[in-house]
Amino acid sequence: MTHPIKPRNLTARAAHRVLGNPASAGLDASVGNCFPGLEIDVRNLDGRFFPGMVFWVVTKPLAPVPEALPNQAGILLHGLDFLQDPMLPADSPEPWVQTLLGQLNGDDGVALAAGRWYLSWVEQGGQRISLDQVDGTPYDGELAWRFLRCIGLELPLTIGLVQRGVPQPVPQIVLTGYRRRYTGAEGVIDTAFRPGELTQSLCNPWQHDFRDCACYYWASNHPDVVLSSSQDPDTANTWLDWLRRDRSPAGEVAAPNNRADARPLEIDHFEINQRWQELAFVINGHEIGAVYEPAPPDKAKPYKNAAEMIDDLEQRLAPLELRLTFEYLYSLFSLHEPSEVDARRWPTMPADLIATRQAITIVAIGEMTHLRWANQLLWSLDQAGLYPKGRKYRPVLSTPPGKLRPLDYAALDDYIHIERPGGAVDTGYARCVATLEQPRYPRELWQLAVKIDSDGMDHFRRFTEMRHTLTAYRGADGPLPYLRPVKPGTRAQTRDALANVSALLAALNDAYIAQYRNEPAAAQAAISQSRTVMDTLRVQAEALAAEGIGIPFFLALK
Repeated sequence: MTHPIKPRNLTARAAHRVLGNPASAGLDASVGNCFPGLEIDVRNLDGRFFPGMVFWVVTKPLAPVPEALPNQAGILLHGLDFLQDPMLPADSPEPWVQTLLGQLNGDDGVALAAGRWYLSWVEQGGQRISLDQVDGTPYDGELAWRFLRCIGLELPLTIGLVQRGVPQPVPQIVLTGYRRRYTGAEGVIDTAFRPGELTQSLCNPWQHDFRDCACYYWASNHPDVVLSSSQDPDTANTWLDWLRRDRSPAGEVAAPNNRADARPLEIDHFEINQRWQELAFVINGHEIGAVYEPAPPDKAKPYKNAAEMIDDLEQRLAPLELRLTFEYLYSLFSLHEPSEVDARRWPTMPADLIATRQAITIVAIGEMTHLRWANQLLWSLDQAGLYPKGRKYRPVLSTPPGKLRPLDYAALDDYIHIERPGGAVDTGYARCVATLEQPRYPRELWQLAVKIDSDGMDHFRRFTEMRHTLTAYRGADGPLPYLRPVKPGTRAQTRDALANVSALLAALNDAYIAQYRNEPAAAQAAISQSRTVMDTLRVQAEALAAEGIGIPFFLALK
């Protein structure tokens, strides 16, 4: 015996946050929160604003064809649907329900089932809103739809419908009911809506639209470039176009560095409608084959208690993030600007510098983000009452001096060693993860520690790729041709830049304190100030580096 599958997954349709659902599961988090939308068409919610009836929002065509129906814009009655409407049970004791069912089952229903009927007006609380302009011309559907969204829930609602496209005027039909609530008491979308109804008016299948959702537009589930699942060390570190047409091993070649060059090599519109299932799942930036084998779980040893973890965060991990930020920024500015190199002698160098500069910038920003997250762990532990007695959270924005050096091969090897899986940074946060997964700690702190812990692998991969890219210039005579001859400047040479480093740290200090005190407006103001200072500092650093002067970042801490 077989049982039909009924799409009645209440947790998937819940309007409130349900345990186990991702944050994007609710309509309030949907990218389709307006028409026409990507995930849903919200006009379809209002299509059932009145019980027992389904309306369509019709917009006047911009360039109507000769055979187009005249006067078609407005709120069109698509059809009657009252037999299983949860607002209109046949045994309802409500007089308005029985009156409305009588009309829809009777002559009015027969009339509404034939011809083109449009909503003419809505009335509630003694106020009538006409869907026609003063001269009798109907409002366009999109504007009329806005009127429908003004209807309240508690008061009786009366609507008038008129028929268009008939030689002789037909008497209007007047119905009274209540506006539909789109969710029930349990927070679930009303069962009056049929499966697929919220998406049926979208212009294309989702795969067709998905084809062009690139970069930060649909980034949560549409990667642009991915890493192969290959075990070959060279291939495994090559970024591939996720939408590439050639899905064979021969197609695993480096993605072009711009969309114009990539476009001819990618699955096209309509083609993706047929081949979307060939696109690989992506986990941690890697395409996954037929069988996914997760990495073995960390066996890190938890800290003895919260105090030991707090000490390690304050004295080692957070300072390490700041030290690495300064070291990586110094290495970034040691790289030539692409326009500074001789492209005739080194034809690949401008593109390599663009890629390397971008990659190390991302890593440096990542370290600044880790610094913020490490501080967030600390202030959250204090807010949760887990700080040692007599101690309070103070922002950690200092570090012992590190090594400031250009991005030569020795520096790259050291950075790869620092960021390697199982290294000092990686294992440090693994201990935080192992500690914070214990029940006594707030769950969100464990999630934050996992983010820092897993991000280190991305930094390791990026430095490995930089090493692979820049090795091409190892045989050059004299100094490495992609590097500026930069040396740390004196305090006098870099006074203005160091002042901005200090200003940046001061702004971050204010932001962290405001976050600790639950003052979001003050925190946002301080973060905005830090970004302004950072933009100025970047310009100063480039100008100094062009003269062979590197900013001695650590002097700003003295």
